[in-house]
Amino acid sequence: MATIAWSDDPDEIWQVAGWVFRLVLDDIMAQYPDDLEMVAELADLRDIKGLSIDLLEPELAARVTEAIWDVATGILSGSVRSISVNSDSMTIAQYRSALRDLKRAIPRHSEPGPHPNVGGTTVWGDIRVGEAGSDQDA
Repeated sequence: MATIAWSDDPDEIWQVAGWVFRLVLDDIMAQYPDDLEMVAELADLRDIKGLSIDLLEPELAARVTEAIWDVATGILSGSVRSISVNSDSMTIAQYRSALRDLKRAIPRHSEPGPHPNVGGTTVWGDIRVGEAGSDQDA
């Protein structure tokens, strides 16, 4: 088993088979190859089988959360292709189900985009990442 957690709240913890966790990390790294810090962090965690978002530096936590959301959403919508293209239909269905569960584990107040109470600042959880459209956006 492997885990991605945003907090100690059971609703913000995603626990899955190790192959699903590794595939999610691989898909994220494939979509964000230029974010060297994020790729290095995810590569290190790949074999540890656990990612505690709340223990990452705030800006990295925001980027990782956004990447998880974007990749999961993209794969589910068909706009992003998983690197696991040769899987059988049952494996693909299991992965897609796990991605839906992963999106549900992301704290509701952490969905991407300008937060109405922060005046254009992108908010992931309690993490503020620059003004929307600025050079500081993650």
